[in-house]
Amino acid sequence: MVAGAALCALAISGCAPEPTPGSQNSDPLPSATVPAPNGGSIDETVAPVAPGETLEAKLGDTAELEGGVNVTVSEVEQLDVKATTPGEIAGPAVALTLTVENGSDEPVDLSTAMVSVTGSKNSFGQPTTSEPYSPFLGTVEPGKTISGIYVFRLPAEERDSLQVTVEYVAGAPIALFTGNV
Repeated sequence: MVAGAALCALAISGCAPEPTPGSQNSDPLPSATVPAPNGGSIDETVAPVAPGETLEAKLGDTAELEGGVNVTVSEVEQLDVKATTPGEIAGPAVALTLTVENGSDEPVDLSTAMVSVTGSKNSFGQPTTSEPYSPFLGTVEPGKTISGIYVFRLPAEERDSLQVTVEYVAGAPIALFTGNV
């Protein structure tokens, strides 16, 4: 009983016994501070980025955004997906093939592109990593085109008056595509 009380006192006071060699906690503690990959620190405040202008287009058409970036929802496939990762749900879905053409003079980083789907009853499509999910990766060079596939769970009865938004980088113009599937 006394030993148990002593262990509780150690745990409460923040003192814990050294890990046993070979246990999961036997790795040495880090001895050096590593800088953030893109600079900055936890003490900095990041200014919010205002949303860009919204340009509307029909599904299948091209949204010619300011700055020379053109976005197209080039294909919409209706499918049933299987859950592939914990927390995902199998069921009816849409797969959107998006194409971005970089008509600017600079590379455009698409690694943070944001895509969303809203159904006819204002319900949000649930993003999933089920096949054929293949998002944009990296940058698209000037004069080049890249495609990505985004998959969203969405019941069949909510696919008329579909809305797809694409913001290829925070603060950039937003392409809003509408149409029936």
